[in-house]
Amino acid sequence: MLCFYHEGLLDKAREVREAEDLWAEIKVQGLEPDVVAYNTMIGGLYIDSAMLIYRDMCRKDFRPQRLTVELLIRGICDKGMVLKAFEIMKAVREFGVCPTGTSYELLVKGLCAEGKIEEALKLQAEMVGKGFKPNLEIYNSFIDGYLRQGNEEMVAMLRKEVLETQKGEN
Repeated sequence: MLCFYHEGLLDKAREVREAEDLWAEIKVQGLEPDVVAYNTMIGGLYIDSAMLIYRDMCRKDFRPQRLTVELLIRGICDKGMVLKAFEIMKAVREFGVCPTGTSYELLVKGLCAEGKIEEALKLQAEMVGKGFKPNLEIYNSFIDGYLRQGNEEMVAMLRKEVLETQKGEN
């Protein structure tokens, strides 16, 4: 029965009101959502509603998955609330969930979009220290950030570094 609801949530996650109605129906039916259902709702809802679903998930002692974290961080950073995304990252570490390359990428992108290049550089250093390599998305985030600051010199240097990195990989 819960499998039916997973499919329904997935289909309706973009239709927020219908998804929320279906979520309420799950509860009325006495069914307990599992982590897949929680992730589906978190990924499809506006961030305020997603945070409520996330808190409910934690209250029910479901351990957040890496996907849960990535969905929340993406939504929070898209809203320009990077500091809140860091709070989420810190909170899920208490559950033993380690940041992924995607989590780092989203945070670097968010910091660069807010003009916090120095903080993004520190985060990138942490990321590399954990064994993750910067990808093209991270380079593009820094390039965009430096462009917004008018720092053409750093943009040129990063573009050159990207080309050299791509040559080395081929």
